[in-house]
Amino acid sequence: MADPALTAVIVQDADDGRVLMLAWMDEEALRHGRSVVIAFAEDGAQADRAKDVIVRAGGEDIDAIRENWWRELRDKEQQHYETNGRDFGNDEVSYRRGFQCALHPKRRAKSYAEAEPELRSSYGDNQLDSAFRHGYERGRTYQQSVREKRKA
Repeated sequence: MADPALTAVIVQDADDGRVLMLAWMDEEALRHGRSVVIAFAEDGAQADRAKDVIVRAGGEDIDAIRENWWRELRDKEQQHYETNGRDFGNDEVSYRRGFQCALHPKRRAKSYAEAEPELRSSYGDNQLDSAFRHGYERGRTYQQSVREKRKA
């Protein structure tokens, strides 16, 4: 799973505890008191019906949650990035990708230099530009602040 906003979880049967599958959850949603619902669908039509039921019950799509999360952070990140004359509007996609990569559980404790070989393998040289690196470093700072808030 390449999405750094997600982390692996084990899904178990509520009745007998049997492990059913490995799934992915959005940590940020859970941190904000939201529940994560996993629906098992036999086909696309059933998946669409399940999504409709969840939305009518007030649920949010994981992509919408992720966009809202970024929207909350964006202005502060833009201000920080543009302090040294950089163009956030032009670099946001790469910056955000780097920011989110730093949040991935296997990279959380790693500096950019420590993570760089794996990042090059996953993303290729052409995506690891200066904006990506700045985003990665800011993502690490963000993750550390979240950790400190949880300890308090």
